[in-house]
Amino acid sequence: MKIPSTIPPELAEVIGLHLGDGCLVRYDYGGKRISEMALTGNASEYPYYDTFVKPTLESSLGVTGRLYLRTSDNTTRYVVYSKPLVDYFESLGLPLGKKRDASIPRVIFEQGQVVPCIRGVYHAEGSIYRRYSKAYKGHARVYDGLLALQIRTKLKTLMGQIAEELARLGIICNRLTEADGVYTLRVTKQCEIAKFMSVIQPRLKTTPH
Repeated sequence: MKIPSTIPPELAEVIGLHLGDGCLVRYDYGGKRISEMALTGNASEYPYYDTFVKPTLESSLGVTGRLYLRTSDNTTRYVVYSKPLVDYFESLGLPLGKKRDASIPRVIFEQGQVVPCIRGVYHAEGSIYRRYSKAYKGHARVYDGLLALQIRTKLKTLMGQIAEELARLGIICNRLTEADGVYTLRVTKQCEIAKFMSVIQPRLKTTPH
């Protein structure tokens, strides 16, 4: 494995993806100590992993892993068994084991790679959908042709950072809210959604489904 002297934007994006959909673990198996980095996305995201995530980790860090579709839960899985990789990601501040909180690594700020990092988080935890209203419980949804964009996760520090950075980038968001330990940041003004798409430039989740 190679350690880059500077973090390229592509790697910053993968780090953001990992903040949302990744996991670092160490465990004993067969008398050996195993270090594993795993990313799990929706099955529809397989092309993104195949053409971007996997090549980025191979070219930036010199690591290879297994990319596959897991039919049991309809997910895309990318797994790398590498102690140096887990050590490197942990040195950046990415949490080991179950994430109870997390933050954008300091080096991402220092090297001006916040935008691609947020892009990766959005790929993992974001969505865009058509807004609707309901007159009463059980009433059919009435769509008004407007869109809403949101990022939602349990990672409080990360969500606070994203809210601050989007504001710094001139993207007006709704107030960051919390319910049952889940933090939600929404963008509902149509001009601000367009600005988010222009500034953050997501590769996924650019249109509602």
